[in-house]
Amino acid sequence: MSRIRIIFEKRGLFTFVNHMDLPVVFSRAARRAGLTQEFTQGFSPHPRISLASPLAIGVDGLAEPADFWFAEWDSGSSLRWSAMLPEGLKILKCAEVEDGVGLAKLTDAAVYRISGEGASFGERAAQVLSGEAARLNALFACSIDGDTVSLTVGDLEHCGAGLLVKALAAAEVVSGWWDLRIERAVVGRWDAETRSVLPLI
Repeated sequence: MSRIRIIFEKRGLFTFVNHMDLPVVFSRAARRAGLTQEFTQGFSPHPRISLASPLAIGVDGLAEPADFWFAEWDSGSSLRWSAMLPEGLKILKCAEVEDGVGLAKLTDAAVYRISGEGASFGERAAQVLSGEAARLNALFACSIDGDTVSLTVGDLEHCGAGLLVKALAAAEVVSGWWDLRIERAVVGRWDAETRSVLPLI
């Protein structure tokens, strides 16, 4: 068996597909591509998959990691598999990794890019977002580029897009989700030396 780690993107209308439905989508595409997955043991076996922290509905994921176990894997497997995925879901790269710790434990940081309307959004939004992340002891970095705030956070279980949007709405920076465009640019390990999030492959 091979443990294959992929980095995939989730964009467009596919961002409205629930995180819990992703294993089914990927597994069906793998079957159509002729790939054989390893299954869990027990009364209700299902394909063995390890996903990183959930991505909120409506948020673009530009570099999301996931692990899958296959009976066989060759150089063309990734292309065949990606070709069977629906529009909005795409495998960007993959690598065989050693079996071991699940992705949920390997990932401890993410970068969110949050854009809003108006020139004043950047500064005010950055204050609110960095303050909320700091309150959770999850703030690694925050920067502004025009009307886009880049927020690097840890504690992905508690500091997600939903919480950040609630903080912006409570501070009356925005009315709600419809006033924002949110991307999770990368998910991985926080590196204190470079002060950046390192991807897992």
